[in-house]
Amino acid sequence: MAKRDKLTQKQKRQVAVKHRQRLKKEKQIPQLSDLSESKTGLLVSRYGEQADVFDLFEQKSYRCYLRQNLGSPVPGDKVRFRLASNEQGIVEAIEERDSVLQRPSQHQGLKPVVANISRIFVVSAPLPDFSAALLDRYLVAVADADIEVVIVFNKWDLSSEIEQQKIEEQLEIYKSLGYLVILVSTKTDLGIEQLKQAALNHKSILVGQSGVGKSSIINRLFPQQTMLVNEVSENSRLGQHTTTASKLFLFEEKTDKTQEIESPYHEFIIDSPGIREFGLWHMDQKTIADGFVEFESFLGTCKFRDCRHENEPGCEIIRAVEAQKISRQRWRNYCKIIST
Repeated sequence: MAKRDKLTQKQKRQVAVKHRQRLKKEKQIPQLSDLSESKTGLLVSRYGEQADVFDLFEQKSYRCYLRQNLGSPVPGDKVRFRLASNEQGIVEAIEERDSVLQRPSQHQGLKPVVANISRIFVVSAPLPDFSAALLDRYLVAVADADIEVVIVFNKWDLSSEIEQQKIEEQLEIYKSLGYLVILVSTKTDLGIEQLKQAALNHKSILVGQSGVGKSSIINRLFPQQTMLVNEVSENSRLGQHTTTASKLFLFEEKTDKTQEIESPYHEFIIDSPGIREFGLWHMDQKTIADGFVEFESFLGTCKFRDCRHENEPGCEIIRAVEAQKISRQRWRNYCKIIST
């Protein structure tokens, strides 16, 4: 009796399709014998197994394939790549990073978001509704990455929304903690020049919830590169995803192309896809507490060495909250973070 074929006709067709796709891809990838000398570039955008790489000497972008086992290349990475005669490239290596911002992924562990940046602009807005809890999560993540942070509050023209949510009072908390807060309106150009000056001389990224207006800010900073902008859903008051892949924008072109390029590169801003939650479940309680700058002078002074600063007796953090030396809202956000 003949052995029964384990694959159905549909499964066989699917296997054949995937095989043809794999062969087509292999034909498209430049072969080693056809490639130029190794070049240095800046990874601008990534699209699955391909990426846009900017050659800083030539001031030109190339679409490149990514070699396997590169890890997780992200915008801001300094890479080594080579080109074929048709200007199709291949990225062969990622150079050592100066900094990296990461966030946890359910299926990929810690996932890098951006590399080699010196300043992060956390963007919030009154629509979608302002979330101090999400802002605090970002601030903890940035503190752990040891990167400078600036809070940008967009849509400052929505005065009724700002008043209803008592946003001015909430922002005063962050100003009192030493955070630079820039108020922005892309409709009136309020704060755009201040934001630009804060971004110059830095390699930076805009992060924040979907719909807060990151792409609109990019449009004002780089009017020659207009980006698609979506409106916030009126019913759900949740942001619509406009940016689906991080993209890097250079402030200035290099005038002296003969000068050897060393890290750091030109100043740039990266526009990143919006997210509605920023998980910190990979961090321990101590790391999270360290991310709340106002806790610093009280940490290590509690009655119990393993104090979590939630409801323990003799907790100096809780005592400071009761004495209004620490914002109760910030402390509650801390408690929510360590409990999730």
